[in-house]
Amino acid sequence: MRKLAIFFLAATLAACTRDLLFPGVPRYQIDNPRPPGDSSGAAAIPPGGHVWLTAVRFPDGFAWEEDTCAVDGPVWIDLYCDGKVVSSVPAGECVHPDMHRFAEGHLYADYSTAGETVILRDGRELFRFPGRETLVGFLLRDENVHTLGQDRDGQGFTYRIDGVQAYRSETGNIVGAADRDALTGAEDAVYYCVKVPTEGTQEYRVMRGGETWRTLSDEGYGNTFDIRYAHGSVYRIRSRPRKLVLEADGGEFTLPLQGGEATLWGRLYVREGDALALVRATGPAGRRSFLFSARDGALPLESGAVVTEVLSDGDRTGWILAGEDGDPARFRWNGGGELAIGPGVYLTSGRCALVREGHLLLALTGRSGTPNRFQRDGEVTEIPFNGYFTSITVE
Repeated sequence: MRKLAIFFLAATLAACTRDLLFPGVPRYQIDNPRPPGDSSGAAAIPPGGHVWLTAVRFPDGFAWEEDTCAVDGPVWIDLYCDGKVVSSVPAGECVHPDMHRFAEGHLYADYSTAGETVILRDGRELFRFPGRETLVGFLLRDENVHTLGQDRDGQGFTYRIDGVQAYRSETGNIVGAADRDALTGAEDAVYYCVKVPTEGTQEYRVMRGGETWRTLSDEGYGNTFDIRYAHGSVYRIRSRPRKLVLEADGGEFTLPLQGGEATLWGRLYVREGDALALVRATGPAGRRSFLFSARDGALPLESGAVVTEVLSDGDRTGWILAGEDGDPARFRWNGGGELAIGPGVYLTSGRCALVREGHLLLALTGRSGTPNRFQRDGEVTEIPFNGYFTSITVE
């Protein structure tokens, strides 16, 4: 298994803000990154296990957390490799975290005009297509760009390959896209899950490319909170009369709602041989989170804990716990062990947190003057710039 470059650091590195976590990167290259507009650096990085960060950077002095006026100066999307800025492209309209992403050595971005959606690669137009779409699925496969776009104006979605329509629904909605990619690549095809209204009810479909692979009915009652396809099986969190259930690989598990509680939302995390349900519920005792594993049952959480993200690399799993202010405060490994996060930092997106090869990786944005930082397990490096992180990728 390939090892990440930053994982070869000496164990003596202290968890402070001045020591680098990235070997061979002088501090001045973090404090004074590559000149704006230079996008040549990413192509020169040799293949291997690198940590890539994307970030939106505003002109120095612009109060991006508070100011709603036009920016006086250029805004950039910066691409970091192992702590060093290797590419900077104009952000344009692509400043939102879900409007740009790093994949297979390139920075991809998207935006909509009055009647089209435009896809960029490394700051240059790759293709465009008619219709205003919010991309909730993006996948590179066999040198083709697969996208899944929800209509910005009204209902409907489109699955495309290199901008060419492969499937279109005028009324459907994509399921399972909150802070995650809604496209799942398998050996045989690309899968995604949608909800389509039919005769006064809702029909849930697992799509295989441009065809319906499986249909799930809501049987006229209850809600479906999440559906995921993985490893040849379909998983779903849904309400049934007087209970909430996790459907996993042909089995059904009753989730531990307490008396008088109602489900606010549920989210699925599927790993090899198991499915985890994260549920936020509210009732007489207030709001709470709980975690349920199809393999291990209910996972232990202290009373009042609020879980914001579940992270897994297949071998190790853990979850982020929020503090009283709602910002991430701790990371708890399943089976024991805890790491501190913060204070004064947050995740702009679930895409800013990963577990890889048993290590926690976080791209944290500071609040009210707190410097932005990268965290690997308990080790922290400040990466100061006027803006926010938007994703973290390992490849």
